[in-house]
Amino acid sequence: MQFGLAIVSLIEDLEEKNLFCEEKIMQSDPLDYLSRLPEEARYLGDHTKGEIEIVTDSQAIAEIVETYREKLQSLNLNSDLASVGVLLEDDHILVIRDPVRFPSGQTSTYFRVLQRAGLDGPLGVVMLPFCDGLIYLRKIFRHATRRWELECPKGYKQKDFSLAETAKNEISEELGLEVKDIRDIGSLASDTGLSAGIIQAYWVVLEGGKPHPSPEEGEAFGPIVAIAPREIMEKIRAGEIRDGVTLSVLQLAQAQNLLPLDKD
Repeated sequence: MQFGLAIVSLIEDLEEKNLFCEEKIMQSDPLDYLSRLPEEARYLGDHTKGEIEIVTDSQAIAEIVETYREKLQSLNLNSDLASVGVLLEDDHILVIRDPVRFPSGQTSTYFRVLQRAGLDGPLGVVMLPFCDGLIYLRKIFRHATRRWELECPKGYKQKDFSLAETAKNEISEELGLEVKDIRDIGSLASDTGLSAGIIQAYWVVLEGGKPHPSPEEGEAFGPIVAIAPREIMEKIRAGEIRDGVTLSVLQLAQAQNLLPLDKD
């Protein structure tokens, strides 16, 4: 609910700055946008089976939009932004508002975010680097949280490279170390309530040596932190490791008996 209001406020701000393309959401067919999405994202669902169904009936959609328009008016927000479809689109993300019907039969709208890098498969990779009994994480200043986070190396899928190759490239960039062995340990969805993106996870065994990272100009990296597995749980409890993707890849590695977090 709070995210939805935040997105509306963001769109209002973009509209005032002429960065919001109203013609993209004021479509003759309000569901034209679905044809642009990958097959999995086009799945309509069936509310009679307990799913959240994307509404396709034009009259029902019009009623949903009008109800949402009235809601925006009651909140003193711009009711012209009550359309469904792609609300915000740039070179990184698509913010979508779908007309939906819940299992209860109630209709409404629902946000979801797709990242361009993930429109044709996993959007990126995350790596859990291991060397000489230590896990290698790094500090990075995140704009969204406005604070330093302790995370696994990760990155968007790179054009013309496989996911495993992308993972090796990211290790080279973020840690400056060579990869001795790499193992696919599964995939994860970082926020299924909002984002459709899937991230491929890798267990990476590093060659020894002194790290010499070469971060991109648009990143804010801090120090590399080498941690013994027994210290991981302490840092999670202390709130030092709180990134959802990092927590997930740690659990994936533990589930495959690669990382005994409860042992020295």
